[in-house]
Amino acid sequence: MTLLYKRGLIVWFVAVSYYLYQYLIRVSPSVMVDDLMFAFTLDAKWLGYLVATTTFFYALVQVPIGVLSDLFGARKLILYSLVACVLGVGAISMTDSLLVAFAGRALIGVGSAAGFICVSKIASDWFPVSQKATWFALTILMGTAGAILGYAPLAKLTDAVGWRSALWYLTLLGGIVLIVNIFFLRDKEVERVRVVSRSEVIQQIKDVLKSRFAWMYAITALGMYLPISVFADLWGVPFLTLKYDLAKDVAATILSWAYVGTCGGVIFVALVSNLLKGVRLVIGAAAALVTTLISVIVFAPELSQTTLSVLLVSLGVAVGAEILCFSKTCQENDVRVAATVTGFLNFIVTLGAAFVQQFVGWLIKIMWDGQMADNGLPQYRVEDYQNAMIVVIFISLTSFVLAFFLPDKNPDYLPQESR
Repeated sequence: MTLLYKRGLIVWFVAVSYYLYQYLIRVSPSVMVDDLMFAFTLDAKWLGYLVATTTFFYALVQVPIGVLSDLFGARKLILYSLVACVLGVGAISMTDSLLVAFAGRALIGVGSAAGFICVSKIASDWFPVSQKATWFALTILMGTAGAILGYAPLAKLTDAVGWRSALWYLTLLGGIVLIVNIFFLRDKEVERVRVVSRSEVIQQIKDVLKSRFAWMYAITALGMYLPISVFADLWGVPFLTLKYDLAKDVAATILSWAYVGTCGGVIFVALVSNLLKGVRLVIGAAAALVTTLISVIVFAPELSQTTLSVLLVSLGVAVGAEILCFSKTCQENDVRVAATVTGFLNFIVTLGAAFVQQFVGWLIKIMWDGQMADNGLPQYRVEDYQNAMIVVIFISLTSFVLAFFLPDKNPDYLPQESR
């Protein structure tokens, strides 16, 4: 192991701490649904707006983040992003103003946007191409760890100290991560064959926007991602606690298995795709599985905790096939602007997810029968959540249909970040 490689390990570990942290704070509202609704006097519709604000701003800056990463490197973007994350979490933890809470969630969205792109770029810059798959998988694993910490452990912390104190602890944690990155995160000077001009980047984006297959892959990826974004990240905890009379931390633990499955699914579907020499069959089968599993999870009359956990792991594995949509689209574009292209696809997927999160919250509200709980919050019924989730199931089914029309050439398994 060379000195340069050891330095790369340190840099990657430091950068991936940011990726873990941003995932943790992004999913944190899933275990604070009632707390946020009570603190800011929200119904399901407005809670959906508040949470989706992060996803919306995350989506809006994806393409700019990709361009800046290709042109200027990852260090500055990660440091500024961490500042935004820390300010956002801190603002929410201290405010009674809904407007400030929206601003805080917007800052978290902007601050989280560089996570996947910049950490993947650091891995590409510091490690051999032959190890790209390994470091990509490890990066996804750390993101999964952040999501898991945002479920049961954060739920227990919230129950113990209250949601505001829990967010304040997350603010302090973010400050520590920021300090570590300031001292240890470095960009590697990478030889470039030719600097990509602004006009070339714009032309690349235009080419993607005009590509029918790029849009098909984006919509397919969106349909596969929605069960995680809408159900696991937002409405899953209140749904499971209501339907099965579970404690909040137990429901959060069950939902966290979806992220465990996603981590393994990224690797599994890549191996299967390589064996089959094509992506259409893998994406189609995964989309069918996603649609079936989320339907069973939402509508099955009664499921044990073990069965729910197994179904959610399986759902996560199937959702992992979403990465093939990114790989295929990146394959069709110049490697020097791959981060820009990845940003475009992330933009479409996350923006769509933000709108669906809001729409599902709106549907839950309009189906509400007007009953109030003892704590003064709207008392939603299981069927309110179930009927609203039909939207997610329908879009996931659309992904399955679109898979039949995708080109079937097998891409390089992983998106190729700019070097």
